[in-house]
This record gives sequence, C-alpha cells and structure tokens, in this order.
Amino acid sequence: MTNQMKIPDDLQWAFQRLIDHLPDPLKDDDHAQQVILTYLKFGNEKLARQRIEIIKTHFREKTVKEASEIQTLLDLHTDGSDMPESDLSEGDSLEFPTG
Repeated sequence: MTNQMKIPDDLQWAFQRLIDHLPDPLKDDDHAQQVILTYLKFGNEKLARQRIEIIKTHFREKTVKEASEIQTLLDLHTDGSDMPESDLSEGDSLEFPTG
C-alpha cells in the first residue's frame, strides 16, 4: 500500500480486504488502490467489490491480449529459417557442389 494515500481509520480493514481481491500485479498499483478507495468512500464495500470484478476482467483481457501478441511475435520469429539467404556469405552455399 502506498504511503502517500491517506486511508481513513474506519475504512482500513475494508480497504485491505478489498485490495486482497485484486490480481497480484495490481495490489501495489497506486491507481488501482485509489479507485478502490474512492468506491469505498463514496459508495460502499459492495460497490467497491463490483468495481474490483471489472478491474479483474480488464486485467485478464489485457493479459490474454499481451500473451497473444507475444506468441505472434515468437511465431513470426521461428517461422523464418535460422539463416536467411541474406546472411550467407558468398562462399557459403546450401547446394551440393557439382563436379
């Protein structure tokens, strides 16, 4: 939890319970913490939990998209030959020498 954010004493326990429901990479995220605190202050714990479910859904979608993009880049990299023709020196040949 960030030291810069002031959490009212009466919301400390609820805030910590809610933060525990976030995906691990977002538990220390200042923006996510601020959003949760705002929903908790101006709504209630139930409303904050609903917002956490939305955050989790967006996080999963973003993670899947990023993983897909990485896999596409890996596939593009491995689809090419290990040694493109432009990297061959003039003395190198992939053909068998003839007589």
